[in-house]
Amino acid sequence: MKIGIVGAGPAGLTLAKYLDADVYEREKELAVKPCSWVVLSTDEIKLRRDEILFKIRKYRIYLDYKLIHEVNSNEPFAYIIDKKKFLERLSDGVNVMFNSYAIIHKNKIIVNGKEITYDKIIDARGYQALPPSFTVPAIQYDTDFKTEEDTLNSYFFSDFVGYGWIFPGKYGAKIGIGGDTSFNVLLDRLNYLLKGKKLNYGVARISISGLKPYTRRVGESAGAVFPITGEGIRASIIHARLIGKHRKITSSRLYKIISIQTNIINNAKRSKKPGEEISRIFLGKK
Repeated sequence: MKIGIVGAGPAGLTLAKYLDADVYEREKELAVKPCSWVVLSTDEIKLRRDEILFKIRKYRIYLDYKLIHEVNSNEPFAYIIDKKKFLERLSDGVNVMFNSYAIIHKNKIIVNGKEITYDKIIDARGYQALPPSFTVPAIQYDTDFKTEEDTLNSYFFSDFVGYGWIFPGKYGAKIGIGGDTSFNVLLDRLNYLLKGKKLNYGVARISISGLKPYTRRVGESAGAVFPITGEGIRASIIHARLIGKHRKITSSRLYKIISIQTNIINNAKRSKKPGEEISRIFLGKK
């Protein structure tokens, strides 16, 4: 069976190895999409030493810019990874065609006016494949600000679901924000968090509407994101493995966890202070 995958992110590259598929990527290189590069420390993803930039042992939680909780651990509970190196390893042995702005039309992929017919096509484009109503906006700056290399700082706001962040990055802090509010509100809140010189800027969207049982989508294209934290790398890879192994998605632990988080978000959005409701989860009060 001839299979094509559109999108060379964590999900598309992982699934390609299971299906021996061709992969089309519109960018000229891997890991272009704005991302915090955070992966929780679990047995679900194996990382090489050279793929780990920072080991995270501290987590600070702010509500309306006020520190409300701090977690300290002797062992790392998360990592900031070099996403490009990580994806390069995932792409080893995979036929990835860069600079390929691919359009899916029935059983054909159209690239630069050329039509290629496949027996099956998988959409792994990420948030671009989802309706805007399924996602929320996110903004991130790469900066030269030197933040603590073992600490994640998350800034919740009472009036919307989402959060801002100051995380360590390869060249300095990654400072961003995402949530269920307008782009202008996010930008206004982000301006209070920004520090250092801005090196790069990116916008994206994050799925918060749950994992959908699509048969021809994988990863974030199907909503494989942990919606409370916005963590997508781990969820996308797990989802790709489930599809590659022909497992029933709706019976999986991944589906159940994402569904629980989606319900929590929907309930919080009905409260007067939705962001405060979400922040309480990290305090063990929900």
